[in-house]
Amino acid sequence: MSYTLLRGTFVIRYPDLPRQGPEPDGDTIKFKPDSPALVEGLPRPSGTPPQINGRGISVRLEAIDALETHFNETHQELAGANAGRDRLLELLGFTNVVFFDDQPNKVQSADQDSIRGHVLSNGIDANGRLIGFVYKGEPTEPDGTPVFLDDARVDLSANAVQLTEGNAYPAFYATLPATLRTHLADVSRSARAAKVGLWPRSKADPNGKATVPDLAALQQLVMWPKLFRRLVPFLATGAPDLTGFDAWLRQDPVHRDDPIFLLDRGEHGNLHDVIEAVGHDIQLTVWPEDFIISPDPAPAGVTRNP
Repeated sequence: MSYTLLRGTFVIRYPDLPRQGPEPDGDTIKFKPDSPALVEGLPRPSGTPPQINGRGISVRLEAIDALETHFNETHQELAGANAGRDRLLELLGFTNVVFFDDQPNKVQSADQDSIRGHVLSNGIDANGRLIGFVYKGEPTEPDGTPVFLDDARVDLSANAVQLTEGNAYPAFYATLPATLRTHLADVSRSARAAKVGLWPRSKADPNGKATVPDLAALQQLVMWPKLFRRLVPFLATGAPDLTGFDAWLRQDPVHRDDPIFLLDRGEHGNLHDVIEAVGHDIQLTVWPEDFIISPDPAPAGVTRNP
């Protein structure tokens, strides 16, 4: 599968509206493409058009899932979440980035409000974001060049560095080519074996359960971010413990119980098939690099491509 090369500028602050500016994190960054028409022409697996305007479009980094700095007025362990965010900004060339005390996800000042870079993308996700591998600086190829992305070039991406250093978990969607998925799975396994980054603090995985008595405790933990993003709305229902989490997931196979493909079994399943939750304890029973997630469907009201 080829990727489209997009030249442009990564943006972390709006000089005219700093308090309304982007909120970068460990796997998301704002990007202003030189040629917006190239973004408009990218594949749309979920049917959603790109959410792009004069200030650019959000890029969701392919193949990784970093700890949440902000999600529905919650967050994951902030030490790890902020470390992932700060490392991504460093990898793209930003320096001396300072966030507002009262808006800790908005950039107050930095040596650079924007910086040149490029993205290799193969599509738009269900939220209208650009999915891709991100790189600092100017590429050798012209804007819009189709690029066959091999292991060597993917290793130069900020995405791969985040996995290598243990600043993010893997999250492999069906749009990721199998060769890259296999390579990046090995990268993540090596980081876990080396106990770098977040891995020594990781919970709710095949190595052991996490105990989650309430939302406050959840926000102090390091766990696979997609699992965290499912637990936050479940706990908001007022459930006394996690015993009903499995049934809650199954009630909505579109927005909660993601369809997955289990690589070790060669079987299709759903997110509930790789989660055990009893009482206040929960864990993934399969490492996230060992299953493929189907792309999210288009939100309500969005017409899919034929």
